[in-house]
Amino acid sequence: MKIFQILIAAFLLVWASQVPAQDQNLNTKLHLAVLQGNLEQVREILQSESNLNEKDQFGSTPLIIATTFGRSEIVKLLIEKGADLSIPNGQGSTPLHIAAFFCHEDIVKMLLQNGANKYIRNNDGATAFDIVIAPYKLDQETYQQLESALGPMGLKVDSNYIQTTRPKIAALLNKKASSHKMVNYQPLNRDDWKISSPSEQGLAKNLVDEIYFEASHLETLYGLLIIKNGFLIGEGYFNKGSVDQLSQRASVTKSYVSALLGIALGEGCLSDIDQKMVGFFPEIEDQLTDPRKREITIQQMLQMRAGYPWEETEDQYWNTLWTGKYINAIEDIPLTHDPGSTFQYSNLTSNWLSMIISRACNTDLKSFGEQHLFSPLQVKLGDWPQDLDGYRIGSGDIQFTARDMVKFGLLYLNEGQMEGDQIIPADWVKASTQPYSTDINSVGVKSGHLGRYFKDVGYGYQWWSASVGPHQFSYAWGHGGQLIVILRDLNMVIVTTADPFYGKEAHFNAWQHEQSIINLVGKFIYSIP
Repeated sequence: MKIFQILIAAFLLVWASQVPAQDQNLNTKLHLAVLQGNLEQVREILQSESNLNEKDQFGSTPLIIATTFGRSEIVKLLIEKGADLSIPNGQGSTPLHIAAFFCHEDIVKMLLQNGANKYIRNNDGATAFDIVIAPYKLDQETYQQLESALGPMGLKVDSNYIQTTRPKIAALLNKKASSHKMVNYQPLNRDDWKISSPSEQGLAKNLVDEIYFEASHLETLYGLLIIKNGFLIGEGYFNKGSVDQLSQRASVTKSYVSALLGIALGEGCLSDIDQKMVGFFPEIEDQLTDPRKREITIQQMLQMRAGYPWEETEDQYWNTLWTGKYINAIEDIPLTHDPGSTFQYSNLTSNWLSMIISRACNTDLKSFGEQHLFSPLQVKLGDWPQDLDGYRIGSGDIQFTARDMVKFGLLYLNEGQMEGDQIIPADWVKASTQPYSTDINSVGVKSGHLGRYFKDVGYGYQWWSASVGPHQFSYAWGHGGQLIVILRDLNMVIVTTADPFYGKEAHFNAWQHEQSIINLVGKFIYSIP
């Protein structure tokens, strides 16, 4: 949870003390009266021409301020006077988000009874329910900072009360809406999939109703598909999505490259993953000035432990990623860690893995994939761009339909087999999906948490892993919200496709919507016993 939204009131206090009474307009006075908890003054101001929905310079409406400090009577008055319940603060949090976070149970009830939209997501991609259903420890530091910063202003943070009340708030927010039945997720009847229903496959229909209803509120989600016991039980397309849509699947590409590397090992192109990276790039071997680079192995590259930096940390690295010329970057980009010592996400490393497979097998990777993976799966590959040297981009941009992504997930669920054929070596499937790194604090993962639900986040061989509740799973993850989630204990695959938000300038919007999709899937997994 970002603390900036909750420190706003502290700045407001400073600001308020500097505004002479003669310079205050009615809206300024309203914000101050709410902050001070002066009900009679609020009532008096509202009898004038005051705009009760106006934000102060810190992004808070009077209703948001009243909610933050638990001023129930003022909240009630503002609602009666027509306050807009959906206006967010600067971080996208509505009064319902804030009331839930602070466990103001009476205010939560008031807001819900007056039609507050519980499906609005803040800038962290979280609904009010997502906030309170997460473990208290996830927000403990934030509560402590709040108590320190805003306690002198009258904010009370009772940790024991909050811990016991969060489940109650979650129950209030989790009541199902009757409009769920309006969302159609009946799979399209085509020859490529066996079709069934949630209940026929032992999954509660109301849980599937809920995820598709919430999915219909997401602005950038293209597709949501659910496979259970080998049957397609849910299929929905939204916004620009469709069953035949081919668009970029971003870093999901990395998991396909991992599969192709495993196949290359099975075919004998590669001997083992302890081979040194530099052996596949003889043209730059003599240029290497950092001796550590000579010791980098394919295994370390697969694990994102080669020592190269995440490109988004420096413009120099980011610009290199977009040049389309990657071989010299092996020398040009400095190591930030000793190889094998630390997880550090690196797109360039995945590009080099693609080159290694192509060079080892003496083939174009797309052709290799068509022969050994895509054709056996009966999937249609869209575009797979090449770099300026003719190698397929290993870090992203591969194109598949959502249905074909599900086939890839099902292949991994079935230990690399499809209809009795061993397409990917079973030992490779097992090795590539177990976590080798759990000390992850990058690409949106913080202390092993992603969003409000994914915890114990780890990384294997270009595959992620996590747990939600009792369920442990592997997943391929791409920018914007592309997911292939493999739940072995449930015999289930979940796929999402979304706007990939191409380009660094769209990063903030992409991350906000990406977290919304991750939280959507996380909530669904959490709800399954």
